[in-house]
Amino acid sequence: MTEKDFRKLVTDLEILNLEKQELLTRLEDLKKYLMSINSDIFQIKDVTKNGAWAKGTMLNDTDEMDVMVLTSLKKQDNFLLNNYYVLNAIENKIIENYTNINKLSNITRNYARNIISFVENNFKINLHICYEENNFTASLSEKQIAFVELANKDYTYFRNTVKIIKYYRDENNINISGYIIEIMLYYSLNQYFKDNRYEDYLNGFIKTIDEFIKGNKIEVSKDIYQKLDVNIESTVKKPYMVLDVSNPNNNLTDNINDITVGEYRKLKKALSKLVENHNNILNNSNATISIDINPILIKDTSEFAWSYKIINSDFANCGGAYQDSEDELLLAMYKGLYKGLRAVVDNNLNRKNIEIICKRQNILKINNPSKENIARIKNIEAYIENNGLVLKFR
Repeated sequence: MTEKDFRKLVTDLEILNLEKQELLTRLEDLKKYLMSINSDIFQIKDVTKNGAWAKGTMLNDTDEMDVMVLTSLKKQDNFLLNNYYVLNAIENKIIENYTNINKLSNITRNYARNIISFVENNFKINLHICYEENNFTASLSEKQIAFVELANKDYTYFRNTVKIIKYYRDENNINISGYIIEIMLYYSLNQYFKDNRYEDYLNGFIKTIDEFIKGNKIEVSKDIYQKLDVNIESTVKKPYMVLDVSNPNNNLTDNINDITVGEYRKLKKALSKLVENHNNILNNSNATISIDINPILIKDTSEFAWSYKIINSDFANCGGAYQDSEDELLLAMYKGLYKGLRAVVDNNLNRKNIEIICKRQNILKINNPSKENIARIKNIEAYIENNGLVLKFR
């Protein structure tokens, strides 16, 4: 990709105003429900943005968001039991107010990180239950958010490059957290920065993956620790090391071994293609590109995955789990359509006519779509217009 292509990609990854409003509406609803909890054990002080949303590195067409639930304990006698009580109360309130949570797997807990996650209409919300002091303090998340702000002041393409890396991570189904990507990118810029170009940022990141695989310690600079008021003393010595910005004694890659490190090699391979290949990947003479976006049945289940496949090519992907209902199957088609169009643009095929193959006729013109599907339609229409795509449905 050329520098112009990278800039265009960054623009395409920006969250649309309609999506922003939908996220804020979800947050307002959550805040209303959770702040209404009345308990002698705890009080919820605030419900705010967290994670990529708060950092400004969230990708558009998102189906997941992170929220911080700032909690104050009225009783300090037994944190373990009190926290368990808090989790139960919040979970009960979620089940009470979100009627679309129709199975146990739609609401889960991560006790190690104190997170309640639930899925409502195929949108996942992660509630990070934090406290003002002691365990699971809000300051840890606040420092991680502040780190990205500082990093973007040091390197003006930082946030945008994080988005590019996360986008290709997701497109290749690679399991690496955005937080690890942020730390590795900042390290790479400290070590290898030469020019304020996306290709330079990505080349440095690729070199950092090599360093990580070789066992070199990856962490942010001392001045970042100082600005965040973090103790820089670290005793971590592991085969693979990416140290937490908010606590350098926490190795974020403790669970990585010689087998699972393959995820990082996959990411290196995906990014290397971007900076090495400036040519069109599919140079056939056919004037029409055909994309099959029909959802596919997930083996041994009654659920369907979104899917796209560009006919007569190796470009294809699928994911998610959708119920066998009108709204959810349409939602899966919108997901597959958007992903398929992204593949067309990313691989310089958008000069061609595009034929969409699906069991429905023009799914962008259906009557009375659901609220979730209206948002999907607007997002796809904006993407089509911004990239000058010509579509027909078959």
